[in-house]
Amino acid sequence: MSTRWFFSSARIGAAAASDGQALSTAVRFSRDIEGRREEPEVRGPTLSLVGPGDVLGFDRAMVLRQEPPPGTADAAENVLASVELAHADLPWLLSPGTVATPGGPTPQPWIVLVVLAEDEAAPPRAVHPLPVLTAPVAALPPLAERWAWTHVEARLPDDVTDVESARRLTEQGMRDHSAGVVGRLLCPRRLAPNRGWIAAVVPTTAAGRDAGLNAAPGAAATADAWPVPGRDTVDLPVYHWWTFRTGQAGTFEELARRLRFRPAAEAGLGTRIIDVRRPWPAEESAGPATVAMDGALRAPGTATPETWSDLAAQDRFRALIRERVDAPALRRDEIVAAGDEEPVEDADVVAVAPPLYGGHHTGEQTVPAEPDHWMSTLNLEVRRRVAAALGARYAQLEQEFLMARAWEQVGAIRQANRLLAAGELAAVAAERAQHKHVAPLGAADLVTVMAPVSGRVPVSAAEPGAEGTTLATMLVAAPEQLPIGTASTSFVRLTRSNGAAARRARRGTNGGAGDGQAAEPYLAQKLAQLGMMGDGEPEAGLPGELRRRLDPLPLQVLRMADRIPAGSWTQRAESDRPLRPIMAHPKFTVPIAEELLARWPEWALPGIGALPPDSVTLLETNPEFIAALLVGLNHEFNRELLWREFPTDQRGTPFARFWPGDSADVEEIALWPPEAPLGGRLRTGGEGDLAMLVRGDLLRRFPGTALLAVRAVDGKLPPAFDGVPATPLVLDDSTVLYLFADLDEERARSEDWFFVFREPMRGTQFGFDSGEQPAAMGTWADLTWNGVGVDAARCVRLGQAPTTPTRLTQPDPPVWARDAADMARIAFQQPFQLAFRATTLLGG
Repeated sequence: MSTRWFFSSARIGAAAASDGQALSTAVRFSRDIEGRREEPEVRGPTLSLVGPGDVLGFDRAMVLRQEPPPGTADAAENVLASVELAHADLPWLLSPGTVATPGGPTPQPWIVLVVLAEDEAAPPRAVHPLPVLTAPVAALPPLAERWAWTHVEARLPDDVTDVESARRLTEQGMRDHSAGVVGRLLCPRRLAPNRGWIAAVVPTTAAGRDAGLNAAPGAAATADAWPVPGRDTVDLPVYHWWTFRTGQAGTFEELARRLRFRPAAEAGLGTRIIDVRRPWPAEESAGPATVAMDGALRAPGTATPETWSDLAAQDRFRALIRERVDAPALRRDEIVAAGDEEPVEDADVVAVAPPLYGGHHTGEQTVPAEPDHWMSTLNLEVRRRVAAALGARYAQLEQEFLMARAWEQVGAIRQANRLLAAGELAAVAAERAQHKHVAPLGAADLVTVMAPVSGRVPVSAAEPGAEGTTLATMLVAAPEQLPIGTASTSFVRLTRSNGAAARRARRGTNGGAGDGQAAEPYLAQKLAQLGMMGDGEPEAGLPGELRRRLDPLPLQVLRMADRIPAGSWTQRAESDRPLRPIMAHPKFTVPIAEELLARWPEWALPGIGALPPDSVTLLETNPEFIAALLVGLNHEFNRELLWREFPTDQRGTPFARFWPGDSADVEEIALWPPEAPLGGRLRTGGEGDLAMLVRGDLLRRFPGTALLAVRAVDGKLPPAFDGVPATPLVLDDSTVLYLFADLDEERARSEDWFFVFREPMRGTQFGFDSGEQPAAMGTWADLTWNGVGVDAARCVRLGQAPTTPTRLTQPDPPVWARDAADMARIAFQQPFQLAFRATTLLGG
C-alpha cells in the first residue's frame, strides 16, 4: 500500500540553486595550517542558464496522462482538466522567478494548462516551429495565480509519516525519474456540460511565447505571456494539446443519488401470466386457464410450485403431455412385440411427438413415473418446457454458426477416428484370415508357423509358479526332449504323418501303425510329453495360448495406443469394442444469459421493459429455469450434431455456462442423479444467487460503474473496504445486471451485507462537487462549485476563500490558497460511493 503526498514545487540540480536564469558559482577549499583547519570560499562568475525564451517546448514522451482523456465524449463537468508529466520538476525547470505566497516563496511555473471551449477558439493551427492557438484573453486563467495549480504528487510507502522524509524520498524519486513521482498542471477553469473543449500546454512568459512564435523578443524574460496591451486575443505556441467533450449535466454523485430502490414484486418483475387454455392449438379449449411464468431472474423468495388457475385443466394437461411424449417409445415396443407381422399403422406417423427433454442424456425413453425426478419436472411443467424450448430455439437459429465452431474443435478427433476405423477394419480382416488359415492348424503346425517370431511371442511357463518366458526360450530349454530344429519347417514336413519318413516306416507293412490312423506328429508328441498340451482340452495349453497371442484385436489396440494419445485405453481394452470411435462433444463458453437477454428479454426477466429509469431492484437467479433451458439447448444441439454426423453421441453437454464467469454453471447432464431436483445440480446447489438490476442515466454517463458486496462490521459499512465485485452484464447503454456469485438471500440476511456503487476512476481527478453548497461543510469534500468563487472566465478565484470545514481531523489540515499542495488536497476528488443495505432491499 502507498500514501499520496502533494508538494507545491520541486527543483533539483542547478535549477534549485538559481535565481531566475542567474546561477552563482563558488569553490570551497579545505586546508590545515599549523593544526588549524580552514575552509575558504572563492566566489566564481555568475552563469546564465537557459530560460523560457531559449526553448521550444519539451518531448511529447514527458506527458504521462491527460484528464479527461483525449477523445472523451462525456467527461464530467465538475472536474478540472489536468496533465501529468513524467519529469516532476519540469514545470519549474525554467522558472523565471519566485512569487510570495501564504506558504512562503514559491517558484513560478514556466508552462501552464489552459482550456478553451470549441466556440471560443479553433484548434491549434500548424505553424513552424510550433502549433499556434489564438485564444481570447477573457477566457484564460490569471497567470499571477498559476503557482496554485501546479504541484508534485508522490506515492510513498505507508510507513513514511513525516514531511522531511517524504520530501527527501520525493527528490530522490525525481532524480531517478520514478513512476511514482509526477508533476501535474491543473487548469482552474470550471467546465460547462455538453460542450467540446481544447486543452493546451502553453508558455507563461512573453519570452517563451515569442520564441515559440519565432518572433523577436519584445518583452522582459519575466513578463507574462498575456494579456497583450491593446489586444483581446493572444497567439500562444502550443507544446502539447488534446480535445475532449463534456457530457450532459450531472456528476456521478448527482446521478447516483437519483437512484431509487423498487422491490421487484412491486415493479412487476420476475413473473408474467400466460394463457394455457389451449396448450394444443389444433384442439378445442377446455376452458379459461392461466399460469404464472417465471424467468431466469425472479424476485427473492418467490419460488413456488407451478399452479394453474384451473387445477383440473392442469391435471388433464399433464396426463396428456405424458401420453404424447411417451408415444414414440410405446410404439416401438408395439412394433417389437408384433414380430414379423406388418404393423397396422404407419410407425413414423405415430412416433411424431413433443420432445422428451433429457432423454438422450439419461437413456430414458419415457417420462419417469417418480414425480421428484428432474425429468418429470422438466417435461410435465409448462414453465419448464417453455424454458427448454427457448434453449432449443436458440440452437435452431444459430445452428450454422454453432456447427462451424464445433467442427473447428474436432480436427484432431476426426483424424483419430479415421485411424481407429482403419485399425478396426484391419482387426476384423485379420480375424477372418486367421479363422480360415490358422484355426485348422494343429499344435505342431501352429508352433512351426510361430517359430520365425518365437523370440517375440511370450508364453506361460510349463511348470506352475514359474515365471513366463518366450516361445523361443521354451523350445531350447530342454534340448534332450526337443532337439534343435525340431520346430523348423523342414523337420515338421519330414516328420508329418504323411511325410517321407512316415511312408518309409510303413513300407512293407499292412496299413501302417494304428490300424490306418495317422500317428501324432513328432513335435506334438514331444510337447505333450513336456505337459504343454491340455489334458482333454488342447486349447487350454500352449496351442490355445498361441492362438490368443495371435488375436489381432489386442494387437491393433496396442498399435493405436502408440499413435493416439488417450487416457482411457485401459478401459477401452476391457470393453467389447475397444476400437470404437472417440465420442467427444464440443465446448462453448459463451454465456447463454447474454443471448437470452438480447433475444428474448421478457422471457429472461418478465417485466423488464416496464422498469422505470433511475431504478434499482434486487433479484435472484432461478436455478430451475436455467437448468431447464440448458437441458433443452443441449438436447437440441446434440440432435443437430447427430444429423451433421459429428463424432459424438447425444449425451454430451456442449453448453454448460449460463451466466458470465470463470466456471461452468452445470456439470455434465448425463451425470445428474435421477432423484436430484431440477436445478439442484447447478453450481449454486439449487439456491439462487442475488443479482441487482440497475437502470438509469448513471450507467449511460459512467459505463464502468462497479458494484461491490461488502460485509458489515458491527452493523455499519467499514471505513475502508474492497468487497466482492459483482459481475456486470450490460443489457443496454443504461441498464446493467450485476451478478453476485455465492451470495444468496439467506446469507445476505444473516451476515448483513451492503451493496456499494463505486464511481469508475481512470486516474487521479481534481475538481469540486456539483449542486448546492451546504451551509456548513464537514470536510473539504463537501465543497461545491457554488461555494467557490470564479471570475468572468469561470476560473477559480483564490482571493474568495470558502468557509473552513468544521470536521478537519488531519494533523496538518489544508488551508485555502496557502500553497499548491493544499489546493491539490482540497480539490482532490475521491471516488464517490453509494451504499444500499441488503436487509433493507430484502424487506428485513
